[in-house]
Parts: sequence; structure tokens; C-alpha cells
Amino acid sequence: MADTLIAGIDVSHNNGDIDWPSVPGLGVTFAFAKATQGADSSKPWYTDKMFDTNWPAMQDAGIIRGAYHFIGLPLATTPKNQWNDDLHRQIDHFLATVGPLGPNDLPPVLDLENGDSPARWRQLIQADRQGALGIVRELIQYTTEQLDPVTPILYTGSFWWSDLGDPDAAADGMPFGDYVLWFAQYPSVHTPVAVPGSPGATDQGEASSFDEYSATSSLNSGHPKHIPKVWDGPANPRWNIWQFSSFGRLAPAVTGFVDLDVFNGNLAQLNALTAGGVSRDAAPIT
Repeated sequence: MADTLIAGIDVSHNNGDIDWPSVPGLGVTFAFAKATQGADSSKPWYTDKMFDTNWPAMQDAGIIRGAYHFIGLPLATTPKNQWNDDLHRQIDHFLATVGPLGPNDLPPVLDLENGDSPARWRQLIQADRQGALGIVRELIQYTTEQLDPVTPILYTGSFWWSDLGDPDAAADGMPFGDYVLWFAQYPSVHTPVAVPGSPGATDQGEASSFDEYSATSSLNSGHPKHIPKVWDGPANPRWNIWQFSSFGRLAPAVTGFVDLDVFNGNLAQLNALTAGGVSRDAAPIT
């Protein structure tokens, strides 16, 4: 892992208004904003209500920026032989919402998790694991085809990949180990403390700042644990970005909690991932 901390955050409408001009002065180099979610255009989260505000503001602040799509299942009313139509529509909506990439933009991100409809995902995985894997595969492959020559970033965590059975590149037809990996894992680095204004709630012990990340040996030991096997975990894990906390503080730019991220490399390597960089499909870093 790089000696110099390349810090980032990721945000959505849940973070409200963000004072983007102040963000770089707080040590943040890159940021991701939620753009879209799922396939159901009737839902309020189909397009994140803060994206049109966050996206240009990130650019104006000089932040290396990226956008992400929270994947969703095909609509419950869609016949199985038309599932791909729903999957393609959600990706088309995502890419249209983001628009053309600029030289300082990171590749669009697929947020691979089940939060859009957990019960339906669990039911599908139990009844038809190959069908569930096929949905994930189609989302990745279709996005890759639409973005060519840019390659999307894949965000996931063991909480989701393990639900899928930690799919294998060959046996399960999931050959995505060369995609840039943004991995979520939230180690507990201090005794949880009460959350102000939330009686009975705690911060779960996650790092609350980049300084705490840097000072904590359990975080700064080299890499997150539980990297999926398509990225050579656990023996030789490869990753590019680590979302290490969902209980970060970034006052006064952000009110409340914010997700904190770190890039596994130097600034030149991060710039190389952007649309204006030398490499648009850099493999995960060892």
C-alpha cells in the first residue's frame, strides 16, 4: 500500500448538501457520488436527487470524481426471458445520467450488492444461483461494452460476494479479476461510542477520520481482509480502493457521517485510472 495517503469519500442524497469547495482542503483527493439505483423508474431513488448538484460541484472543486450505480434486479413483473432488457435499461439510464466523461473523471462504478431488494436477491440465490450470477455477469459485461474502451470499476464486499458463494472465475463464469476493485470492509478500531442525537445508537467502532485510519495498525496493515477469490484473495489479494468506514466525519464540509475511502497507490496511479489517464483499465493493485 502507498506510503502517502490518497483519501476519498463517497456520497449520496443521504449526505444532504455538501460544501464541495472546502473538501480538498480537508485532505480529500477523490470522491464518488451516487447517480442511479435499480431498474424501477417509479422509485424516488432511480435517479439520486443530489447527483445533479454533486456532480458539477465535485468538478468545480477540483476533485477527481466518479459516479456509481447501485445495481437492481429485473422488475418482479418482468418475465425471465426479458430480464436482460431491464438490466440494460438500468445501465443505459446510469450512463445517460452521468453523461460524457471528462479528463478528470474516474470510470463509472457498478455497486454490486443486494441492498436494492435483499429478500428477492436471497430468494433468487437460493432457488437459482446461476440465474443470480447471470444477472451480475450481464450487468458487468453490458456496462463494459457500452463504455469501451473505458472499463468500469466494481464495488463490492464480502457481505455480498459471499452471498453469491464467492463465485469462481472459471467454474462460475465470473472472469472479472482484472477489473478495478473498490472493496468495502469496516474494521472496528475503537470502542463504539454513542451517536449524538441518536439515543441508544453507536458508531460501531469504525474509523471516524483519515488520521485514525493512518494511526491504526489494524487498518494500516496492508490490505482489507476477505478479498474475493477472483481478485486472488485471501492469499494474494489485489485491490484499488478500500471503503474502510461508513462512520467518517468530514466537518464542516459534510454534516453527519460520510463513507471514507483510501486509494491503494500514488496520485499518478490514481490519475492513470481517469478518462484522461494513460490506462483506462488498470488491474487491481497487489
